[in-house]
Amino acid sequence: MKRTASAPRRPGRATRWLALCATGALLAACATDPALGPHEQMPSTADAAQRLHLQADAGAPAAVSASWWTSYQDPQLNRWIERGLHDSPDLRQAAARLAAAQAYAATVHAGEGPSLNASAASVAERVSGTGIFPPPLAGMVGTINDVDLIGTLELDLFGRLAARSEAARLGAEAAELDRQLAAIRLAGAISHAYFELARAQQARRIAQQIEQSRSSTLELVRERVRAGLDTQVERRLAEVTVPEIRVEIERSEEQIALARHSLAVLAGQAPDAADEVQAQLPKDTVLAPPPSLPLDLLARRADIAAAQRRVQAGLKGVAAARADFYPNVNLSALVGLDSLSTQRLFEYNSRTWQIGPAVHLPIFEGGSLRAQLRAASAQTDEAIDAYNSLILQAAREVADTASAIAAVRRQRNQQELATANALAGSDLAVTRYRAGLGNFLTVLTAQTAVLAQQRAQVDLDARAAALDVNLALALGGGFRDAPAPGDGATAAPRAAVPTAP
Repeated sequence: MKRTASAPRRPGRATRWLALCATGALLAACATDPALGPHEQMPSTADAAQRLHLQADAGAPAAVSASWWTSYQDPQLNRWIERGLHDSPDLRQAAARLAAAQAYAATVHAGEGPSLNASAASVAERVSGTGIFPPPLAGMVGTINDVDLIGTLELDLFGRLAARSEAARLGAEAAELDRQLAAIRLAGAISHAYFELARAQQARRIAQQIEQSRSSTLELVRERVRAGLDTQVERRLAEVTVPEIRVEIERSEEQIALARHSLAVLAGQAPDAADEVQAQLPKDTVLAPPPSLPLDLLARRADIAAAQRRVQAGLKGVAAARADFYPNVNLSALVGLDSLSTQRLFEYNSRTWQIGPAVHLPIFEGGSLRAQLRAASAQTDEAIDAYNSLILQAAREVADTASAIAAVRRQRNQQELATANALAGSDLAVTRYRAGLGNFLTVLTAQTAVLAQQRAQVDLDARAAALDVNLALALGGGFRDAPAPGDGATAAPRAAVPTAP
C-alpha cells in the first residue's frame, strides 16, 4: 500500500507563544542596553553647591520678587515697565509659544484615555458581471450603507503614554518659565534704557551749567582785555571753551534721543512716545549684599528652572523611547448598522459589533527603535550639559555683579571727594583770576577738571543703577528677605548678592 506524504505540521500555540516571548525578551534587552542611555547625570543640590561654593541649605527660602523694579520707588519707571509687559511684541511671542506648548501637552495627555468616534457611509456600487460573484449578485447595482460607533483604548502597560504625557507637561512648564524669563529681561532692558536716559539728561544739565560758567568767564576775560589786563591770547582761549561745551550738550541731546527711542520701542510704543520723559537716577541704589548666596535662590532663576524642566522632559522622552521596544496593546470595540439596502439599514437584524484586543510587537524595524533611543538619550545629555553650563554662567554673573558693586561703591566714595575738590578748586581759581592774582590757564584747567569729575560722578551713579538691574536679572528678579521668626511683616524687595571674596 502506497503511503501518502503527510502535510507539514503547523506550529502549535505553545511554539508561537514561545517565539513571541523570546522576541520580547530580546527587545527588552535592547531597551535596557546602557550604551543606548544618557551618559550625563544631573548634579545633586549638594554637589552643585559644593562645586560653586554656595550654601546648599539656607534655612527659610527667599522668594523671587515678581516686581523687583518697584524698589526704586519711581512711578514713571513703573508705568513704562507695565506698558512693556502689556504691549511688547516679544512678550506676546513668548505667550504664544506657551499657548502652543500647553495645547501640545493637552493633546498628548488626551492620548492616554479612550477615544470614541462615529462614522457613516452610503456608497452605491455595481457588482462586476464577470467577477468572482455569481448571479444573481453579478451585474447587480446596490448601495452599501454603514453607520458605526468605534471606541479604542491603548493599555499603557509599559508606561509609554504616561512618559510622553509627562514630557509634554514638563515642556509646557519650561515654556511658562521662558515667558517669565522674557518678562524679567524685558523689565531689565526697559530699566537700563530708562537709567541711560537719566544719565544722558543729567550729563546735559551738567554741560549746561558749565556753559553758563564758561560764558560768564568769557565776559570776564573780555572785560580784562578791554582794561588791558589780559591779551588777545586769553580771549581766544576763552572763546574756544564755549563752543566746545556746546558740542558736549549736542552730544548729550543725541544720547537722550536714542535712549528715549529705545525706551519707547522696548515698551511696545512708537519711537516718539517717550519724547517728554524726564528720567531720574535712583537716589539710593541697593548696594548691601547678604553675606552668602543660597543655591535655592540661584536655582529659582527662570532660565535655570526651565533648563531643569527640559532635562526632566528629556529623561521622560528616554523612558518613552525604551517603552517602544515592548508590545503595544490596544482594545477596540465597534457597534453599528450595516446593510445593502437603505430601507433596511435601521432594522434590528442590520446590527453589527466587534470587540477584541490587538497586540503589536516590533520584531524587525531596521534599527529605527535603537536610533530613536540613542537620539532621545543624546538630547537628554545635551539638556543636562546646558543645565550645568547655565548654573556656572549664573554663578559667574552673580559673582561678577558682586565684585562690580563693591568696586563701584568704593569708587563713588572717592569720586565724591574728587568732585568736591574740583568744584572748590574751580571757584578759587575764578576768584583769584577776578582779583588779578591768577592767570586764565589756571581757570581753564580748573573748569575742565570740574567737567571731567562731574561727568565721572554721573557715570558712576548710572553704573550703580545699572548694576542693581544686573543683580536683579542675575538672581532671576531680585528677592525678598525672609522675615524673622515671629515677625509677620514682609520685607521690601531688594536686589542683593553675596560679597565677592
